[in-house]
Amino acid sequence: MRPTPTVTAVLLVAALTTIGCSKGDKTSQGRSADIAKPKAVAAPVDSVTAQTADKGARPAVTVPASFADGEAAYQAKKYSEATAIFEAYTERRPGNAWGYYMLGLSAWKSGDFAKSETAFDKALSIDPRHVKSLVNLSRVLIDQKRPDEAINRLTRAAEIDPDSVEVQRLLGRTYHTQGRTDEAEQAYRRALELNERDAWSMNNLGLILLETKRAEEALPLFAQAVDLRKEVPEFHNNLGMALEHTRRFKAAATAYSGALTADPRYEKAKQNLARVEAVKSGPEEPFDVQTATKDAIEHVEISADEETASR
Repeated sequence: MRPTPTVTAVLLVAALTTIGCSKGDKTSQGRSADIAKPKAVAAPVDSVTAQTADKGARPAVTVPASFADGEAAYQAKKYSEATAIFEAYTERRPGNAWGYYMLGLSAWKSGDFAKSETAFDKALSIDPRHVKSLVNLSRVLIDQKRPDEAINRLTRAAEIDPDSVEVQRLLGRTYHTQGRTDEAEQAYRRALELNERDAWSMNNLGLILLETKRAEEALPLFAQAVDLRKEVPEFHNNLGMALEHTRRFKAAATAYSGALTADPRYEKAKQNLARVEAVKSGPEEPFDVQTATKDAIEHVEISADEETASR
């Protein structure tokens, strides 16, 4: 009997835990990296096939090694299958940077950092200005705790595309992990200049302000992030933390409850809610989320002079 063109693969999907910070941007942080189809290179169905198999469970199955098949497997989160398809595709079309880019993404999502790094490097050897390969290679390096190398790639990406919100956000995240808060803050502010609705940059900038004892400044950023992305429990939780730091315990309880509405299993929010509910507080300064949301962007704008002085 001829094998069917589809394949069932045992997937090893890396769990990307969000801790209230942009891991993609989650990237790292559950959330998929952007995918772009090749603009100038056609992706016809090739005659070559890729071999994939469940480990010890079923015999190998052949699948067509076309770009479209690989992308479909990736979108379906069949990352092991997508890796096998793009490996065969790049053997057939070794000059296509987009094939290696997708191989890099698929291998990264499968947890194979070495193969992912090699694939992104190959894409960049074909097209040194391939910004998406630079960006996603930086994510692989961040996941391996190699921030200096990640910053090197992101700096190159920023030189090629200075208006990339994603590049600035990842720079902010990487600087933050190194304790370089001034540079991280500057990168997040630049990201928000480029896109005032980038909720992850708002959240991450708010975290820096909270860590540097500027909770009042952080409040409108967290409020705006919640307004834009109500489904993200970390945003509610971080808003609650900022409210708690400004001794608005009742409002903080409401925010933590919002985090649990978004994700009833969010243990951190459960603990935070229990803590503030135990606080016997008197009258509190009111906090109007809608008003704070309207004022949020005022806290992230940079004047031309400030931007020049920071270089």
